[in-house]
Amino acid sequence: MDEAVATAVARTRTRRRFEPFHRADRNFYLVFLLACWLGVIMGFLPAVTGRLAGHAPYPAPPILQVHALAFSAWLLLLTIQIGLVRIRKVALHMTFGAFGIALIPVMAVSGFGSEVFSQQFHFDRPPNNLGFFILPIFYVVAFTILATLAVLARKNSSAHKRLILLATTVIVGAAYARWWGEGLARTFGDGYAGMLINTYAGTNLLLLAAIAYDLVTRRRLHPVFEIAVPCILIAEVITSIIYHSPQWPPIAQMIIGR
Repeated sequence: MDEAVATAVARTRTRRRFEPFHRADRNFYLVFLLACWLGVIMGFLPAVTGRLAGHAPYPAPPILQVHALAFSAWLLLLTIQIGLVRIRKVALHMTFGAFGIALIPVMAVSGFGSEVFSQQFHFDRPPNNLGFFILPIFYVVAFTILATLAVLARKNSSAHKRLILLATTVIVGAAYARWWGEGLARTFGDGYAGMLINTYAGTNLLLLAAIAYDLVTRRRLHPVFEIAVPCILIAEVITSIIYHSPQWPPIAQMIIGR
């Protein structure tokens, strides 16, 4: 027994140290950024062009306009921040970070408010899908928690940038779901497992890429990934359960005030 404990302690002490920097980091985060923009363009461009052409089901309320601007600003800021790190303008990168801090509550409130408006509009019209309301709640809560933790960890660069990656991955996953969702639903259905695939395929592929990158470059995961990724996956499963629960729509109806 004592030998087993001693062995476990020795293994803990000799665990490979996580190197905060790697020469490939700058290129990995650039590829990640391009993947984010690809998902957003392919997922939201049809809706945006349709709205501009006057084919939207309802005029965009102010809360939706704020959300669209805030979401775009987040991705634009991420682009600037990654660019500043690439050209080693760290001081300017930290200055611009203040805009990101201000965007977090704006994105959270406007994201939730936009979906409440959408659910209210569709309540008496097809498609009435109150079960769907749990998905934007997941996106808002997960993004807000991860982005806030990123702010708190900004003095730890390796943790900070991975938390930003995770927060962005969650919301970009919604864009990929718009792009791939219908096709995946036709293939895998919309049951418990099918919903996890057609809703979270984009998110989970980005998570898998981030995990694989750490394993290849560091031979271990960053502690942020060790804790946060399982939490995200568990939250996805819980979201699927709530989505399919007959008890959820009455609760959602109460939340939207109908």
